Amino acid sequence: MANKFAALALGLTLITLPAAAQEDGPPRPQLPPLALNAQMTNAEIGAALDPWLAGLQRDGVFNGALLVARDGREIYARAYGTRDMVTNSALSIDDRFPLASIGKAFTHVAIAQLIQAGRLTPETTIADVLPDYPNATTRTATVAQLLNHEAGVADIFGPAFRDMPKDRLTNNHSYYELVSRQPPTFAPGAGQEYCNGCYVVLGEMIERLTQQPYESYITEHVFAPAGMTRSAFLRYDQSPADAAHFTGRPMGPGTPLQDVSRFHGVAGSAAGNAYSTLRDLLAFDNALREHRLLGPDLTAQVLRGQPEADRATARIGFAGGSPGVNTLLFGNGAWTVVVLTNFDEPNGETIGSAVFPLLAGPRPQ
Repeated sequence: MANKFAALALGLTLITLPAAAQEDGPPRPQLPPLALNAQMTNAEIGAALDPWLAGLQRDGVFNGALLVARDGREIYARAYGTRDMVTNSALSIDDRFPLASIGKAFTHVAIAQLIQAGRLTPETTIADVLPDYPNATTRTATVAQLLNHEAGVADIFGPAFRDMPKDRLTNNHSYYELVSRQPPTFAPGAGQEYCNGCYVVLGEMIERLTQQPYESYITEHVFAPAGMTRSAFLRYDQSPADAAHFTGRPMGPGTPLQDVSRFHGVAGSAAGNAYSTLRDLLAFDNALREHRLLGPDLTAQVLRGQPEADRATARIGFAGGSPGVNTLLFGNGAWTVVVLTNFDEPNGETIGSAVFPLLAGPRPQ
């Protein structure tokens, strides 16, 4: 069982890598110094962050919301900028943002829950759950390979995605129909490449095993027990007034801002773009650490830490970015930093990556 858990844990390592860390990504902004440390009082932390973030918003570097929690309790939450380009309405700390690839963490936890229940193992293949999977080679990929981006499933994004009407992409199953029909990028286990399609297939496996839509399973078994009352799988073309809109510069840095929703399916998938809030993501981090989503052993493996009877203290980081969205969740049990933006990457990740180490200390080497 220990080996099975180890195989499960590796996938989370891969999805925590910030998108902006990729060499071909857009340049990171240069941020002004921030005087912040863990010895400050809650009020002092807020007094340091407020003018710093306000300045970043004035300079066009930050449009979004940021939360800091100490020992799982919110001590600071602020929003800066606008929710959408049509109404120019101000963002609030309770607004819902698309999460990009942070959504993979929900899929990962759901897979771990099914392993915990004995309905899957890391060695379970696609064929075991989806015997009608269109490609015979990819059908041999295991749950561990899907989690670890080693299955060779075609990515979501490509010519087929570009050319299709985005209103056809309304749920994870519709993304599954898109990626499963594409030729694989390599045979399972023959390589490793960041794989949105792998998580879409995991979402379809969840759907087939549980006999309920992926979105319903996540809502009932991840969002509800975590207390994530404002998280949902929204359609951007039917989004409520409190949902932030995708905003970016598709023509390049320095060009006019545009609504870039057209670059996305109208709804998210098991690979990302569920909608959530600052406080709901803090609730998710707390639920993981308090073993309300998984037992202590699997929690430890998913967080890549050691089993702990009390609040888990493993250091984690989830990030996501795509046109008009950049998000980050960092935590170590003592400190949690959440950054949600509805602007292009990598600014949100850069800001969160600057704040968190000042409070939690540098990552141990």
